[in-house]
Amino acid sequence: MGVPALLWAELTAEQVERLEAAATREEVRGVLAELCTSEAKHPQRREILLELYFNLLHFSRQRRFGTEKTSVLFALFKQTHEEMVDLFLTAQQTWAFFKALLLAHAVQRPPYSVGVFSLEDVKAVADYALDHYFRHFGLFRYAFTMKHQKNLTLATSTVELPPAFFAPLSEGVPVEDEREPEPEAPPATEGETTPSDGVASAGPAPFELQADLPPEVLEAVKAQLSRLESQHTARTQKLEAHLARLEAAA
Repeated sequence: MGVPALLWAELTAEQVERLEAAATREEVRGVLAELCTSEAKHPQRREILLELYFNLLHFSRQRRFGTEKTSVLFALFKQTHEEMVDLFLTAQQTWAFFKALLLAHAVQRPPYSVGVFSLEDVKAVADYALDHYFRHFGLFRYAFTMKHQKNLTLATSTVELPPAFFAPLSEGVPVEDEREPEPEAPPATEGETTPSDGVASAGPAPFELQADLPPEVLEAVKAQLSRLESQHTARTQKLEAHLARLEAAA
């Protein structure tokens, strides 16, 4: 990586001599307006840059900088300011960029750096930058950067929530026990009697009417039916007792 080309990057030797030849404040501001602030279209920003560069030239004359140092000094501040504006840098990032450019012109070590400023010059330039630019960094950033706005859109989502309360059991409607329909008896044949003839049928008719069944099978089926009827009767009595307690509590 080579040396950043700050020497004669913004001001040539002839332009620096024009600035040095200007005697009055108005003449200096006129030359600065022509050379350094022509890109600033906003009148307030142009006035801020004129004040910045005028004070910078005054500092250069106080330090008795030559043509090369004055050219590098102007390029150092101008490129630092433009970098902050273009990339919207913070104060810490801008200061790091400024120091890197300054140190690259403080040590004679080609091709990485070139010795334009002495150690005393580096300290003086850094102190001047802290007092005249970075102390007012917030104002420079506010005046030269665009206003950033963030638009927030709130989206509501529908969430199904459970009911706040449940109705008491006393208000519930009891469900009737759904019983399966009893199978119809097959039609009577000749020689057989039906309950309508005055003869009561003993036991479940469908199984008694089955022919050719072994007696032990019929007995097992009857016993199973008896157990089922007992279980059904017990559940029915338990449900009726529970409903009676609920009615009494209501």
